[in-house]
Amino acid sequence: MKRRSVLGLGVALALLQTGCATNPADTAWETAFDAFMRDGLARTETPAMSVAIVRGDKTIFARGYGMANIAQDQAADADTAFHIASVSKVVTATAIMMLHEQGLFQLDDKVAPHLDFPLIHPKYPDVPITFRHLLTHTSGISDAVYEKTAAFSVEGDPRLPLRDFLKGYLSRGGGWYDADLSFAGRPGTEWRYSNVGIALLGYLVGRLNPEGLDAFSREQLFEPLAMDDTAWKLAGLPRGTVVAQPYKDKDPGLQVLPPVGYPDWPAGLLRSSAHDFARFLAIFSNGGMVKGQRYLKEETVKAFLEPQPVSMAAADQQTRQALAWVLRDLDGMQLATHSGGDPGAASVVCVDTASKTAVLAFANISADRELRSFQKEVVQRLLARANETVKK
Repeated sequence: MKRRSVLGLGVALALLQTGCATNPADTAWETAFDAFMRDGLARTETPAMSVAIVRGDKTIFARGYGMANIAQDQAADADTAFHIASVSKVVTATAIMMLHEQGLFQLDDKVAPHLDFPLIHPKYPDVPITFRHLLTHTSGISDAVYEKTAAFSVEGDPRLPLRDFLKGYLSRGGGWYDADLSFAGRPGTEWRYSNVGIALLGYLVGRLNPEGLDAFSREQLFEPLAMDDTAWKLAGLPRGTVVAQPYKDKDPGLQVLPPVGYPDWPAGLLRSSAHDFARFLAIFSNGGMVKGQRYLKEETVKAFLEPQPVSMAAADQQTRQALAWVLRDLDGMQLATHSGGDPGAASVVCVDTASKTAVLAFANISADRELRSFQKEVVQRLLARANETVKK
């Protein structure tokens, strides 16, 4: 099963905006950007995309383009909830770092003593897996077994409890345990992107405090940040929330996809809107403080985004691993980034701490090279605009 990685567009692409610019220069930029987005969606056959720009802790631009649901004639706007796939990981990491600030663990502590099931790397039983390993994809936990079976894929919200999945995958005797395939390199030495590892991090949130990740993130992040259209489960979204219908290319036209669901939900099952997630990104663009409330200490945000001593894939020499975030150079800017891809979902977020800005772009279609190229150009234009506003 490959993961992360009906209708034509004869319907006119709709445009909804969050407000009208009063400055003529702002109006000119928005008009040009709107035209660029309409053309790009049509060229790439992307049903919808929502975008946002954050400066400090303020959202200065948020807009949706295209159709959230073609059959229902629902246009996308900045409050449309998109499946953001692996961008969810930075929320899981933020929750665990909030607990780190409470002194409940140190980054290089072993995670096994905090679990209620055994966790031992079968190939390196004397090398413990730490919180830092999970945050930097160096735990040695492999997704190989997960990627070889469709048993974990369901439509919509997962039915298998997170603990049952993790225990069955990581503990000897579990239903999906494979000593050869569930684990790979020596912890702390080999970078290997691990959805299961991040899911374990999400489970640890509930082992370190009385609430699980779902309740903790809702009470500590989503509610105080007024992220009303954000939830880990479709059932958790408020009634009336417009959820972007997932699609994939089907020549000709598009194919409607069912909403994805999988038990390692802390690694990629969040739904959120451009408006909502912009408020979350402000934690990182504004040194941990949003609208007078502190979510992370400034030194924690700095530590969050520092490069870690781990070598990533040789194919991309310009990327470095931070804690959950990936650091990369784009047009001379040093950015903290994360992308996400699932069937019917393609997302990307970027933070430029030097200018205290952040941008995002969420789409409701399976990513291909053309879509990712367009999305990169969207991000570049949003970042350029963010930097222009900083200079004003």
